[in-house]
Amino acid sequence: MGLKMKKPLFVAIVFLLALATLIPVYADIPRDGWTWLGTTYTGPDEYYSPSAPRPDINAYESGATAVLAVTVENDEGRNITVTSVYVNMDWDNTYKSAQVSTTNTEILEDDAVRVFFIDFKVPNTTIASNLFVHSYKMVVEYFYYPNASDLTVTKKDKYTAFSNDFVVYTADQADAMDLMRIIGEFFPPSPYGWRSVRAQILWNRAENETCNGEEYYRQGEFHKAKQHLSAALDHINQAWDAEEAYLTIQEELSTRRTEAEIRNLDSMANFFNGLSTLWTLFGIGWILLGIGYIIKWSVHARRSKPPEASAS
Repeated sequence: MGLKMKKPLFVAIVFLLALATLIPVYADIPRDGWTWLGTTYTGPDEYYSPSAPRPDINAYESGATAVLAVTVENDEGRNITVTSVYVNMDWDNTYKSAQVSTTNTEILEDDAVRVFFIDFKVPNTTIASNLFVHSYKMVVEYFYYPNASDLTVTKKDKYTAFSNDFVVYTADQADAMDLMRIIGEFFPPSPYGWRSVRAQILWNRAENETCNGEEYYRQGEFHKAKQHLSAALDHINQAWDAEEAYLTIQEELSTRRTEAEIRNLDSMANFFNGLSTLWTLFGIGWILLGIGYIIKWSVHARRSKPPEASAS
């Protein structure tokens, strides 16, 4: 019974090993092996993902040049010859890499890695809408020689990868997103808030305008979003100006108080110096007066002394 159980298991293992040797290993675009370069914005966008989780999008403003870098790894165990690398966008446009073609091929040795670049001008929103996220397919076409000793026989193949993260921004949408990023970099000057009352009022107005702008953005009202966010940034700048003016005045007043205190101290020092001199002079006067009195008393004493009787 035991031998009967082991034999099917052995046959299954041999079959799987044989099957593994028959399965071809193709060139590969690795996971996350592509990157959009020079985007207008890359990150979460609440208009396209109003609730969590919010995956990152790659956005370009209409009319900008999009650049896609595609990494290709040759894991086939033999050399391959790449003949085409392109991306097929869901608005029915295909854009090819200028690095390779059927007349300008690229040979990738086993375990070699190459990065191919695809660039194209982003169409306007009448062709590629800004109201939803676009999907795209990346394709790498290549051929290889199944029999290294017979170079007359080639086999073609390709590898594909899909993604869904491309967005086309209008000018107002791009400006609104840029304003939100700038506003997000500002914080009150200290954990205790603004020292200037006017600055605090302006900051409160900025927060209100920011909330309105973000809500309009989530609703797809990009022009209104830009207006409110622009007003918010103006209020923030005015708040910092008001805070700077207030602190400058406070510094000037503090400097004047310090200077006044120094002058008062100097006056008191001069007063005490004068008082010391006065007391010194007063003491000298008393000394001189005492000396004069002593001299006067001595002279008076000599004058009032009776003459001595002469001897007869």
